[in-house]
Amino acid sequence: MSPFTRSTSFFSVLTSALATLLLLTGCDPKEPAGPPLPEATGDKAPAQAEIPLPSAEQSQAGAVATGSHRWVGSVKAKHHVEIAPQMTGVIASIEVEEGDKVEKGQRLFRIEGSEVKLSVAQAGAAVSSAELQLAEAKREADRTAKLAERGSVGQANLERAQAGVEAAEAGVKQAKAAAAIARARTSDLTVESPISGLVTSKYKSVGELATMMPPTIVLVIDDLSVIEVRVRVPELKLREINVGSAVSVYFPALDEERQVPITRIGNAVDPHTRTIELVIEVDNQDLRIKSGMSVEVGIAKAEAKTEAVGDEQEDQKDQKDQTPPAADGAATKADTGAGTGTGAPTAMLGAP
Repeated sequence: MSPFTRSTSFFSVLTSALATLLLLTGCDPKEPAGPPLPEATGDKAPAQAEIPLPSAEQSQAGAVATGSHRWVGSVKAKHHVEIAPQMTGVIASIEVEEGDKVEKGQRLFRIEGSEVKLSVAQAGAAVSSAELQLAEAKREADRTAKLAERGSVGQANLERAQAGVEAAEAGVKQAKAAAAIARARTSDLTVESPISGLVTSKYKSVGELATMMPPTIVLVIDDLSVIEVRVRVPELKLREINVGSAVSVYFPALDEERQVPITRIGNAVDPHTRTIELVIEVDNQDLRIKSGMSVEVGIAKAEAKTEAVGDEQEDQKDQKDQTPPAADGAATKADTGAGTGTGAPTAMLGAP
């Protein structure tokens, strides 16, 4: 046999094997045989199992589980203050640390004020100089007045001396005002807390430069006794809520949920997200809720959903009452077939 003939026979056998394999694959008994047939209908069709209606407890549970919507928001302090110095200088001391509780009026930090102290001393010296000039102007005015009485000097000299007294008095007032300003700058060296709260952040340390403009934030104080929950909800929710409407506020970090009223509703809708902001104040005297926490706000609709389920149950009950009874033979067949599981009639005792 030639090599060409042997090659042809080999390819013929290989082709036959592949065809057989494809036929076996196409006849796989595990492959589904098309869509299922529709359910049988008519008088002789077997009775179908009745779908039970949900109970009132199940309906209420379903309403609570699925009848509310939740949106994620965040916690912010109701009063948030960023403390900056009232004048530029090097921080000389900081009296509090991060996490400390502070009271209104308590000293927080102090700016080194050597230049300010020199300004106060300079202003005091200016006051003394002005007072000396005033005393000298008064003596000159008195001497000129005596000379004018004897006719030694003219009236113009007397008026000039009296004007010098008035100018010296004005100079004293000006010097005292400058001294008051210098002393006020000294009080600006010490920064006090404007509110009672908690030191939540500390950004600067002793020896660093703190400027008045632009302001250098040294400390942050938050009053967390009452916190604000801020969350954005779709604008269509305005149909269901108003100021004072109760909502559920859940804090995942604490696994704690509260029912609180809405405090404020924003005045503007975001044109990009079509949402509006809700502000909810929550009491936090124990300070367990921290600023920046994540929070879930839920607006429940359990009552509306429960009423809808109840109406559906009533409709199904009315339809069941209006269904005509089946024939006697069909009912007997369904009753007798249910006991055997095959649908065939079961012989009754005493039957002929």
